[in-house]
Amino acid sequence: MSSTQRQHLSTERLFLALAATLMAFTLPACVAGGSRRTALSRPEEEPKLSANSPIQKCDRPAPGQFKTVTIGGAELRQGRYPQGKGGGTLQRSIIGADPHTFNYWQATDSTSRELSAMMFAGLVDIDYFRGRVVPALAASIEALPDHRTYITHLRKGLTWSDGKPITSADVAFTWNTIVKGGYGNSSLRDVTAVDGQSPTVTVVDSLTNKFVTAKPFVPFTKALNLPIAPEHVIAPILKAKNGREAFNQLWSSESKPAQFVTSGPFVLAEFVGGQRVVFKKTQNYFGVDPAGNRLPYLDKIVFTIVTDVNTNLLKFRAKEIDITMLRPRDAGDLVSSADQGNYKLYDFGPMVSSNFLTFNLNRRKDPSTGKPYVDPIKSAWFNDVNFRQAINHSMDRKAIVKNYLKGLGSEAFCGQVSSSPFYDTRLRPFPEDLRLARALLAKSGFKWDASGNLYDREDHRVEFDLLTASGSPYWTFVGNAFSEDMKRIGIKVNYGELNFNTLTDKLGHSLDWQAVLFSLSGGDPLEPNDSANVYMSDGRLHLFDQRLPDMKGKVIVTDARSWEREIDLLMARGPQTFDPTERKALYNRVDEILYQESPFIYTATGTFIVGARNTLQNYNPTPLSQQSLGLHNIEEIWLK
Repeated sequence: MSSTQRQHLSTERLFLALAATLMAFTLPACVAGGSRRTALSRPEEEPKLSANSPIQKCDRPAPGQFKTVTIGGAELRQGRYPQGKGGGTLQRSIIGADPHTFNYWQATDSTSRELSAMMFAGLVDIDYFRGRVVPALAASIEALPDHRTYITHLRKGLTWSDGKPITSADVAFTWNTIVKGGYGNSSLRDVTAVDGQSPTVTVVDSLTNKFVTAKPFVPFTKALNLPIAPEHVIAPILKAKNGREAFNQLWSSESKPAQFVTSGPFVLAEFVGGQRVVFKKTQNYFGVDPAGNRLPYLDKIVFTIVTDVNTNLLKFRAKEIDITMLRPRDAGDLVSSADQGNYKLYDFGPMVSSNFLTFNLNRRKDPSTGKPYVDPIKSAWFNDVNFRQAINHSMDRKAIVKNYLKGLGSEAFCGQVSSSPFYDTRLRPFPEDLRLARALLAKSGFKWDASGNLYDREDHRVEFDLLTASGSPYWTFVGNAFSEDMKRIGIKVNYGELNFNTLTDKLGHSLDWQAVLFSLSGGDPLEPNDSANVYMSDGRLHLFDQRLPDMKGKVIVTDARSWEREIDLLMARGPQTFDPTERKALYNRVDEILYQESPFIYTATGTFIVGARNTLQNYNPTPLSQQSLGLHNIEEIWLK
């Protein structure tokens, strides 16, 4: 993954790591067994694709290895793609929400994180052909036989955009102070810690660091793609009065472009709220092309902020956007105009993402008011597994697949993508079964009146509020359909839509909500530890029962359920287990618990499809590069 798209251990799994873009398109992950249907082909008639076909599978061969070249005393990384031409502007889009910040380490939404990641590099990148790490700011990494110690060596001669050298002190500061200290988004600490402990990082010399993890940690080398921060800029801010608050305001959406000190291929040039975000190329990026010219090739990348997915589609058709994610329901119509529009559609396979309904299982009180976050009457329903399973068996997922995805998808029942080697093939979709749903409700003392309305054992009418983010045709469809589905078992659902930022504030801060339709983009399907901050009870994306951090950014859990505690233990053992068979068994047990307890009630899945203009050169997407729309090598993309 290039530094422009770096998502730390897949930041789409970090705290409220959901772009408004994903809310608009919403095509989730875990699919039922059988032939995979895509928006572009029928399973019994896979097309034979040529280089000129309007439909392209993301199955091209991987390029060669990166090389290190020394130019002017600096050790630079030579790209893997054919020589390109400099210049030009790539037109992209953001659907719905403006970025909150351009501070990568503080960002809690994926729009902010994706954009800020364009400006900062980590020690390694992820090779999205093989799923392995490749050197980035680091020239090399040594893993010692104890599986706990790693020695990293920075490239010689690298500088920040202000001309200051990038050193091992910056690396140690990022890990020991920002991450371990819980500054900004404490999810960075969640997914880099093992057994609750962050690694210790020491400075060996100006270019060398030693990392020591508390215990063996299988995915640690991938964790090294965390962007490195400039100590000389940020350390004085943290030492000042109200350092945490000041850090959260650093490089905010109000900051002037000249204030940024960066290491990535692009830097902010302009931000106009509700209209556009513009990035320009930098001169200090560590990559060069085969001729030794500094990358990136592109002069600018412009993100146009659009209100909804339909407007986005119109802009793509009008050639105002060069590359965008597409809904499967739109793909069929787009195939016929591919030549006229000078684009191709790319099929990335099943989407590495999950869409679900979840209830607020929080049983605590708001310390600021002394009142429960959730009405105790409703909380009793939500915390009843029979109630949640009854909901699971009352949702008409087939209607979602047929009417919204136009038959080009599958029912979803778990968060693990089917292409993952950790996928649990024993699990099966929840059948729509109203008789079973009623039996489960009756088992917990629920009853119906003569009109079919559902009441609990204390004669309270069963009714709850269901929220989602505005601007998503998918969630509007699902929200209205779900409300009708629930009438069949006597439940009244009050469906409403909120601004994305307002909704995420409720989920992650004020905690005053009852039920929500939401999406989380997937982590690395090759590394289930990416989901640690979702599934672990102290994780900052543990949406169904979010515990808030203390003043130091630490989440203390005192009321975890027995099944949450079991998941905590399994998720703690998983990254410490090197035997693949043992490791798969651990994560399969996590999926089994989530399947049985159903804190997440999944909806449906589709195929991840991207439309890209033929003017993009060196565009070589892979199934693993969904979150960057295949632009994992953005520094080597150029326009013809």
